Amino acid sequence: MRALMLGIAGLLACGLAQATEVPLERHSLGSWEADIGYSGVVRDGDTLHISGVPCRGKDMQEAVQRCYGKLNEILQRFGADSSQVVKETAFTTDMDALVKAIPERKAFFADGRYPAASWVQVERLFNAQDMLEVEWTVRLK
Repeated sequence: MRALMLGIAGLLACGLAQATEVPLERHSLGSWEADIGYSGVVRDGDTLHISGVPCRGKDMQEAVQRCYGKLNEILQRFGADSSQVVKETAFTTDMDALVKAIPERKAFFADGRYPAASWVQVERLFNAQDMLEVEWTVRLK
């Protein structure tokens, strides 16, 4: 009898866990995403996974300003700010130029609240004219 009760309790617990599971939300940032086959933002409960936002400019400073400006617009759509960014991955075609643009990047993070980050130099990005692509993981709460 005790084994039967424990079994029923276990099944109920599993059912409740499945009933409270939050489905993934997929958000598009542009029509090209469907053409390529990805989502610009995927929300997994209280976590946002923002796909790489590609940018170009007359120089890296301008590309950084454009990328982080677009990323901040995405944060605002979800009621978040840069202090909630927990992980950043930046891909660049020119690491030396990105290093010189660090002051522009840092300006987007209030009070020195920087995320964990990895920066990677690549030969090229999806669009050959792009100089920088930045992806973020964001905690919403």
